[in-house]
Amino acid sequence: MTTPEKGEVNVAAVDDLHKRPENTHWILYLAAFAVFVGLAAWGLVTFNENKSSTEADAKATELAQRFEAAGLGALDVEATARVLGSDGGAACTDPGNALRTGVLNQQLVSGAAGPGQRPILATHDAVTGARLVIEVYCPDQSAEFEETLNDLKLVDGS
Repeated sequence: MTTPEKGEVNVAAVDDLHKRPENTHWILYLAAFAVFVGLAAWGLVTFNENKSSTEADAKATELAQRFEAAGLGALDVEATARVLGSDGGAACTDPGNALRTGVLNQQLVSGAAGPGQRPILATHDAVTGARLVIEVYCPDQSAEFEETLNDLKLVDGS
């Protein structure tokens, strides 16, 4: 390699990128398009837009009637059907453990701060709503849930 003379410019090797045809990236574009179409199709197939089924509506109606009969107030049947579906959703996923965790958290953090913070004795009415949900949506777990309730110290009253 020679050094440039005075007044000359050292020119690097010229890239021939500008001489390539424009359509060399069609494989990349085609692959990206195929991935996009595949993901869109998968999303449409698996997307469950909180479908309202007759079973979910029937169970939500039954739960609303049981809530009113127990004196717990009225439930929005549509919202209940969307949240709990036909299988109870999260309410039926290990309900005994969820209740234990909830009671423990309530005893540790009761909303009071400082010296007024004390564990509470919950009433039987406090777990009536959970019991009704279990009875309607996952009655097969009702016995286990009742055992969990027996482990808790609940008092009568409101």
